[in-house]
Amino acid sequence: MASNLNNSQQKGSDVFYDVCCSVCEEDGIHNEGLFHCKICFKTYCDECVKMHKKLHKDHAVSAKSDGESWYVANKVDDTIALCEEHTAERLTMFCEDHEQLLCHLCLLLKHRQCSKVFTLAEQAKSNSQRIPLVQVTKEIEKSQKRLKDMVDRGKDNIKSLKASYEQICEEIRDERRQINENLDRLQQNTIRELESIHERLNNSIEDDTKRCLECISKLKIYGAKLKDNILPERTFITLRKCIDQTAAADLLLKRMIKNDGTDIKFQPNRELIQCHADCTDLGKIIIGDPQHNVDPNKIVSIEDKSEYNVQTATDKSLCAITGICTTSNGDLVIADSNNNCVKLLNQAYKVIDQVQLPTYPWSMCSISSFEMAVTVSKYKADALNGIHLLRVDGGKIIRKQVLKMNHVCYGIAHVDAEVFVTSGTALYEYTMDGRLVKKLYEDSTGQFRVVGVGVSPDGKRIYVTDVINGILRTLTRDGTVTATFQDHAFKHGFNIAYIHVAGKGQVFVFGDNSISQVDTVGKTILNTISVDIAKPASVYFNEETKKLIVGFWSHNNINEFKTKTVPTF
Repeated sequence: MASNLNNSQQKGSDVFYDVCCSVCEEDGIHNEGLFHCKICFKTYCDECVKMHKKLHKDHAVSAKSDGESWYVANKVDDTIALCEEHTAERLTMFCEDHEQLLCHLCLLLKHRQCSKVFTLAEQAKSNSQRIPLVQVTKEIEKSQKRLKDMVDRGKDNIKSLKASYEQICEEIRDERRQINENLDRLQQNTIRELESIHERLNNSIEDDTKRCLECISKLKIYGAKLKDNILPERTFITLRKCIDQTAAADLLLKRMIKNDGTDIKFQPNRELIQCHADCTDLGKIIIGDPQHNVDPNKIVSIEDKSEYNVQTATDKSLCAITGICTTSNGDLVIADSNNNCVKLLNQAYKVIDQVQLPTYPWSMCSISSFEMAVTVSKYKADALNGIHLLRVDGGKIIRKQVLKMNHVCYGIAHVDAEVFVTSGTALYEYTMDGRLVKKLYEDSTGQFRVVGVGVSPDGKRIYVTDVINGILRTLTRDGTVTATFQDHAFKHGFNIAYIHVAGKGQVFVFGDNSISQVDTVGKTILNTISVDIAKPASVYFNEETKKLIVGFWSHNNINEFKTKTVPTF
C-alpha cells in the first residue's frame, strides 16, 4: 500500500519516507510521520505529536506501530472522506439546500448563505432511515451494468469508427482514382487530337515539298529541251508544257506561301482548371454515423410505382434480374441471369452499357462506391464458377478480376474487406483476393439449403436462406445460428439468392408474389409488400432516396417504388 504514495526525502539526506510530518513539511523540513490524527487528517513526527496532543486532547490519534489501523494502511479507504473539489480537505458537513457534501472551504466559499447545513454526524443520525440501502445498492448495480454496457458499446463504436474510417479512406482513394482516370482520358483524347492535326499538317507540308521538287525537275528538263535544236512541233509541245508547268508552279507557290509558317498551339481548358481551383476537397466528412439515426426495424411501405424496360437489342431472352447495385453517383448496375450479362443503367433507367458473362450471374453486392462483385455459376461445379469483380468508370463497365471458386456460387455479400459466398449447401468466408478464410455454415441434407446471404452493416449478423423449405437463418460472425425462422412466404419457385440487406440494416426476403421485411434479429415479419409481377428475383432499398427497386424473373421491366417508413410499436 505504501508504494502507492509519494515518497518524501529528508532534507539534506538521501533518506526516503512513505509519509512525512505535515507540520514539518510546511516548513520545508522532511521528518518521518509516525502518528496520524483521524480528526485533523494530518500526520505528525514524534515531536509535533506532543504539541498536537496538548492542543487536541479529544482527537483520536493512531501510531505507525498500530499496524493495520495506521494511516498508510487505510489511506485509500480514507480518501472517500475527502472533498472532490478541494482534494486536500476532509468532508465535514452536508448542505440539504443543495444536497451536497461540504468541506470547510466549500462552506466558506459557496454555502455561507445556506440555512440547512449540518455536520455529518447530525446528518447521518437523522437520515439513517430515510436512505433505503437496498434500493441504493440496486441502483448502484444498475448503474454499473449500464456503464459497463456503455463501455462495451464504446469498444464496438471504436471498431465501427475504424471500419467507417477505412471505408471512407477507400472511397476517397476511389474518388481520386476516378478523377485520375478521367484526367487520363482527357489527356489521351487531347493527345490523339494533337497527333491527328500534327500528322495532317506534316503530310501536307511533305506533299507540297514533294510537288515543288517535281516542278523544279520538270521545269529544268523542259528548259534544257528548249535550248536544243529540235523539230518545230516538238518545240511547240515543250513550250506548251513549260507554260502549263509554270502556271502549276505559280498556283503551288501561292498556296504554300499562304500556309507558310503553319504552327500549332495549345489552348488549355480554363473551365476545367478553374473547376479544380475552386474545389477545396474531394468531399465532405460528416461527423456521426447516419446508421445511428436510422432504425432498421422501421416498417417500409410502398407508395407510387414506376416501371422501366431494361431489355436491349442484343438480349436473346426475357430478362431475369437477379442482382441490383448502385454507384455513388446514382447509376444502377443489374445482373441479368437469362441473358448472361451485367447492365449499367443511368438515373433515367436507360441501359448505357452491357458486358457479357460466361454463364449465369446469380447475385451481386457492392464492394465500394464504383465497384461490385457478381457470382457467376452453372448448377454444378466447373471451370466457370467464380466471382467477377467489376468497376463502373465513365459510363462503362470495366472487368477488373475473376476469382475462381471450386464450388457453385449463388449468394454473395461483402463487409470488412471480406466476402461471404453460398454454394447451395454451405456458406464460405473469403478474403477479397479469393483466399478461403473458413466454412462458416453447412447444411448438406439437400441442394439449395444455403442459397441467399446478407450481412448487417456492422458485420455482426449474417442471414442465409433455404429456398426449398422457406427458412431464414441468422448467424453470428463465427457461424453460430442464433435464429431459425420458417415461413411459407420465404419459399421461391426458382433457385435465386432471394435476400437483400439494405445499407442501413433493413432485411428483405422475397417469395413468389411478395417481399417480406424481417426484423434484424431474424424472428418476425414486420411487413409484407405485395407485388403484381410474379417471381421477384432481386431487391434494392435506398434509405437516402426512399426508393425500393425490384427486379423479376423472366420479365423485362424493373419496378421502382417510392416508400415511406413508420416505426414499429
